[in-house]
Amino acid sequence: MQLPTGGQTPLVGHGLSADFTGFPPGLGGGPASTPYTRPGMPPGTPYAPAGSQTGYSNFQQPLPPYGYQMAPPIPMGTPYIPAVMPGGMAAMGGMGGMGAMGGMGSMAGMGGMGGMGGMMGGMPMGGGYPFTPGPPLGGAPMPGAPPMQQSNSRQSFTLPKDKGPWDQVDKFLEGEDYGPVLKPVLVHRMKCKMEVNPLLQLPGEVVEHDYLKWNMLFHTGNCQRSNDRPGRSWHSGRYAPATWPRVTSIRLVSRSFPWTLDIPATQPELGVTCGDVIEAIHNCMYTRLSQSQFDNASRQQKRLLSESFYHNRSTAHGVPGGRLQQTLLRCDWLGQDTMFGGVVDDEPVVRELCRSSLPCTFVLVCVKRYPMTEAEIREQEERDRAEEERYRRRSRSRATSRTASTRAPTRPPSRAPPDDTSSSAS
Repeated sequence: MQLPTGGQTPLVGHGLSADFTGFPPGLGGGPASTPYTRPGMPPGTPYAPAGSQTGYSNFQQPLPPYGYQMAPPIPMGTPYIPAVMPGGMAAMGGMGGMGAMGGMGSMAGMGGMGGMGGMMGGMPMGGGYPFTPGPPLGGAPMPGAPPMQQSNSRQSFTLPKDKGPWDQVDKFLEGEDYGPVLKPVLVHRMKCKMEVNPLLQLPGEVVEHDYLKWNMLFHTGNCQRSNDRPGRSWHSGRYAPATWPRVTSIRLVSRSFPWTLDIPATQPELGVTCGDVIEAIHNCMYTRLSQSQFDNASRQQKRLLSESFYHNRSTAHGVPGGRLQQTLLRCDWLGQDTMFGGVVDDEPVVRELCRSSLPCTFVLVCVKRYPMTEAEIREQEERDRAEEERYRRRSRSRATSRTASTRAPTRPPSRAPPDDTSSSAS
C-alpha cells in the first residue's frame, strides 16, 4: 500500500494504529479522565482525530447492521477501559478501503486496529477487554436466564416431609456398603445416638414389626422370625447390622443374671450383626457356671438353680432334656425366664447395673416361658424326631465305614486263581 505524497509513516503511539481516523459521529466516548487523551482530541472520544500527517478523511459511511443496534454504551466501572474497542465493531476488517487483515507493512501479521475487527468483531460486548463484562452495544440489558419452572423444581428438590419410603435407604440394610463401622470410643466421643435393629426388639403397642421367637435353652437353629412359616428356621436378617451406626463390638447386661456379655463382630467390615448377637447369647448360656458365681448366689437363687438343673434335663416339653451337660450352666440360672425378650437401649438400667453410663451397652430382656400349645408341642416333637433320626443315620454310617475296612471284599478278583488239581497232576 502506497502512502500519500509527502506523507511519512508516523510512530505508533498509545496503542493506536497510525492510519486510524476515529469513529463515525454519534458514538459516545469514555470518561474525560481517560489516559488516552492527547492534545487536539475532540470531546467525546478518547482517540486522536485525523491529523495533517495523513490524507485520509474520517469514515462517514454507516456500517451495515450486525448484532445489536449501535448506541452509546454504559460507562464501565474503571476509567482505563475505552467505551468501544476498535475490534468491537462488525467483523469487516480495517477502516476505509483496508483489507480484512488490516495493518500496514510489518504490522500485517498482528492486524493492527483494523485487523482486530476480524477477531473481536461482532462480539456483543460494549467495550473493554474480552474478560471485562459489559452491556451490549444497543444499550439494552442482556436477556436474563429463563425462570425455573415450579414442576421441575419440585422434582429436583423434594422436601423431607414429602419424600416417600422409596426415597430412603434402610439404615439396617445388609451389606458392607451402607455406613461406616465405628469403635465404641468414637461413639462415645462423637456422642452418637445409638439405635437397635427392630428385629432384635419385641413389637410395641403402636409399631408392629418382625421380631425373633427363641427359647434360649435351645440352639440358634430353633430361632424363628415372626413372619416365617412354621417349622422354618430364621435366616432373613441374620447379617443385618444390630445397631445404627454400626459398631465393632457391643456389651449386654441384664437384670436376670449378674455377668456381662461382650459381643465382638465376626466380620469387622460388617460390624456386629443380629446373627452375632444370637450366637453370642447361645454360647454364653451354654457356658459352665463358675464356682465364684455359685458361691455368691443367694439361698433362694441356689434353690432355683437346683430345680432348673433337673427340669431342663427331664423329658418335659420345651426343655432340651438329656442333651444338656450334666453340670450347672448359665442357662440354669435363668429359671423359667429363658425366652428371648429383645435387646433394648435403656440407659438408666445400664447406669444402675454398671454404676456408669457406658457406650454401646444395651440391656438383654429375658421373658418367662409359658406352657407350650399343642401345635408347638407337635412341632417340637417332629423336630426332636428329625434330629434323632439324623443322629442315628450318622452313627450308622460311621459304624458301616468302620466294619467295611475289615470285611472281605464281595467283588470277585479280576484274575481267577490257578487250579490246584492241574498243579498237583504235573
